[in-house]
Amino acid sequence: MMVLINCLSFLGKHAKLCLPLGLCVAFILPDLGDQIRHMVPLIIIIIYSSAMVRLNLRTAIRGAVQPHRLVQSIGLSLIILILIPCLFVMAARGLGLVEIFMPVLIWYAVAPPIASTVWMCLLLGFRPVLAMELIVMTSLIAPFSGPFVSSLFLTNVAPLDPFDLFIRLGVMIIAGGGLALLGQWFVGNARIERNHNVFDGISTFAMLAFLIPVFNGVSMQMSASPALAVQLLGLAVLMNFGTQLFMMALAFFLRANQAKDTLNVMAVIAGNRNVGLYYAALPYDPIMGLFTAMYQVPLYLTPLFLGWLSKIQKRTKK
Repeated sequence: MMVLINCLSFLGKHAKLCLPLGLCVAFILPDLGDQIRHMVPLIIIIIYSSAMVRLNLRTAIRGAVQPHRLVQSIGLSLIILILIPCLFVMAARGLGLVEIFMPVLIWYAVAPPIASTVWMCLLLGFRPVLAMELIVMTSLIAPFSGPFVSSLFLTNVAPLDPFDLFIRLGVMIIAGGGLALLGQWFVGNARIERNHNVFDGISTFAMLAFLIPVFNGVSMQMSASPALAVQLLGLAVLMNFGTQLFMMALAFFLRANQAKDTLNVMAVIAGNRNVGLYYAALPYDPIMGLFTAMYQVPLYLTPLFLGWLSKIQKRTKK
């Protein structure tokens, strides 16, 4: 048991480096068959629970339902799910993005933030409670806003069942939150905080395990279309890091600490989206499948990238 705890603690301490190393391994994974994809919901539940267990959930929930916090969460969620997609489409068309890439750009932009952003905010010292509030709110709105916004910009959009998406996301959040509450009751908050590296290690392990189904068979796709893979990687990096850089730059020019903290969280949340939600719900598209894999590169480099930007931000403040 101690060996396992020590291994998890090591992963937690070195999470920022372990995630990119995991990506390198993922690129050479063989095709393990379609059955491996059934792991995804369970892995996402573990990611939710291992981050939420570090929060004071009862206090967080009481704070989140206050009227002014609800208004803030709804406002920021609408910026993430409606304003940002519109800005992305305008910028892409203005810059002459090739039409075959427009669907992946739009489905990326209308997707809610990915589960691991709460843990990333914990890792980076940002406000994880705000991240949790935004993930829950965007997950409630996105199943309805995503199909609507995408239909404004795409022709022949495949019909999606918003209630199916809503239930799928809701079940994962509730299951993750329930596991976190059980963990807090069983282990105790003080002990969890003392062993925070172990819980960071669980999140890191779950993130690395997530790469197995996402990169399943991708190495063959990349060998068949290397140019397409590089183009999709470039698009994913530009959208993800571009959003993060814009939010962090905006935070740099603001004086109010609360506004800076909110924008730091927005950098993590707005840049890292649950693209797999629509990939799983839409009819199979090889370009979307390859983009979903390529998009993991900036996602898994986010703790390193934002950690570096955060250090620059603090250094210049002095």
